[in-house]
Amino acid sequence: MKIYLQRVKRFLQLAHAQNRTVSIDQSVERGGEDLGFRPTELWLIGLSSCSMMTLLRYAEEQAVPLTFVSVTAEDRMDSNGDISAIDFGVTFTGDLTAEQKANLLQHVKSNCKVLRTVGPHIAISYIESDPTDAPHEGSSCTLEGGNCCT
Repeated sequence: MKIYLQRVKRFLQLAHAQNRTVSIDQSVERGGEDLGFRPTELWLIGLSSCSMMTLLRYAEEQAVPLTFVSVTAEDRMDSNGDISAIDFGVTFTGDLTAEQKANLLQHVKSNCKVLRTVGPHIAISYIESDPTDAPHEGSSCTLEGGNCCT
């Protein structure tokens, strides 16, 4: 895997991977123009996406009746401003037992390759979330041309 980063101005950057591009910037409060994802947001997106893919793959292999899943991630800071914990909330839809849900969450925590790169100084938790807590529930997305718009 290889990526290419290019500075546009001040903190605004374009990151290229394969045939896709994403913008990265700082918030206005930190001197940016808020024109892209912050690096920590991209990191949390990567961890969450890998978690979901690991969960989906395992659910498929185990024939778990999972029809929909969503993941939220939130970091927590210590007194120095460093990330000390990440809380993942997973919402399941389907006719799953409590044991199946617990097994899926444990499997993800042990088997997500991106998550395994996180050092032991950052506490990781996975909990089942209430479906009404999903911030973008009901949004629509099409992947035409590899792009997603809501």
